[in-house]
Amino acid sequence: LAGLIGPDVEEVVLVYPPARPSALVRTWLEAAEAVAPRVYRVSAPVAAAAGTGAQAVLDVGRAGSEATLLHADRIVARRSSGIGGDRLDLAVRAALEGASADDARRVRETLSLLPEARHGPVRVDAAQVHALLTPLFDEAIAALAEVVAVAREPIAVLLTGGVARCPLLAERVDVAAFASEVLVATRPDLAAVLGALRLPLPPHRFVTGSTRARPTRVSGSDTPSPQSRSVRVEEAPEPAANGSSADIPVAQLLPAPRPSRRARRWGSTAATALLIGGFAGAGTTVVLPLHSPPAAAAPAVGGGVLVQYGYRLDLPSGWAHTGGLPERRRSLLTPTAAPEGTDLIAVERTPLGYDAESEPERAAAELRTQFDRAVAAGSTLSSYGSERIGGRVATTYLQQERADVVVEWFVVFDGDAQLSVGCQHTPAGIEAVRAACAVVVGSIRLT
Repeated sequence: LAGLIGPDVEEVVLVYPPARPSALVRTWLEAAEAVAPRVYRVSAPVAAAAGTGAQAVLDVGRAGSEATLLHADRIVARRSSGIGGDRLDLAVRAALEGASADDARRVRETLSLLPEARHGPVRVDAAQVHALLTPLFDEAIAALAEVVAVAREPIAVLLTGGVARCPLLAERVDVAAFASEVLVATRPDLAAVLGALRLPLPPHRFVTGSTRARPTRVSGSDTPSPQSRSVRVEEAPEPAANGSSADIPVAQLLPAPRPSRRARRWGSTAATALLIGGFAGAGTTVVLPLHSPPAAAAPAVGGGVLVQYGYRLDLPSGWAHTGGLPERRRSLLTPTAAPEGTDLIAVERTPLGYDAESEPERAAAELRTQFDRAVAAGSTLSSYGSERIGGRVATTYLQQERADVVVEWFVVFDGDAQLSVGCQHTPAGIEAVRAACAVVVGSIRLT
């Protein structure tokens, strides 16, 4: 470490997997003491969950996965699984003739976002690979379900590790229906390290060896010499094998996701888009969106069907699924002729926490309230109303951050979810985007 950043290291935060033997962690701490006057330790799931509101963490890395339940920054339950990137690649490799491990990894990662990939002359369909990976993901998720069950109620779950970049993992957790919210770390492979930097560090000097922090010597002498450096180590509690956490509070979910695929495409829209999709307002006339699949047929399609994040939709002809954001249950569609252009469609599913079909007035009122608040706060939203599109009625509003780019939002409710479709277009692309949008809005429904 000193060789990497120089001799003037002031603090070291040691982030370690909770399964590591305490003797090994102590060895790492002693090594860190040699290069820094202040040393802290924190377990990886505690660090990763810092500031996220998540109470359970599923870390899926290359060698395996580990699920942990947290309460007051303590690990109260932990389960491990052998499912990791290596096992996933092995399954994909078995289906690709002559493929190397690197080939399998490339195909798997490509198909995380794209509908197809190529292995030599062979075209590999995402659905084929997803069918191979689903039972493996479910095995890892079973470990997560075990620790979440200790909480005795649905709680927010955070997905970390390099494999968490695959949307299928978040989708399968979502389908399992034991989490109140499924979050994916912004940088899943670095979640623990980045989270550790957000944690408040203890003000006193501690050592390992007990679940209760205590003062200790820094050297072999009972009285430290003036040259001795103060070493502080954050105590990491040992996980309880069968802990009960009935008093763990549930993170309430009132999401307000942002419909961007990437900053360079959406520009300022990515930073300010509200995707109110599913809140509403009291004291004004409200629109009651359709709560069930449309009775009328949507315009002709031709691009196939997209099924993920608990919803399905028809892909418009000439459009493809090219990206998304698992933690927001977001799918991104772009024209196949211009995948990097400005014209695009973003689709998101937002859990409501109640059945909108049974409480349509509530869903509509909440949506309008959020719209009005956003406008009062200076948002560029406008033209709230309703429109029949693709054979169904949707709540609509506009968003315009640039003179040449407009986002038309269409919001429908289905069961306990709000389904929001954001259709971004330039003046030149308005007809093509709206035609594609009609297909998506007309066909989207929960699976």
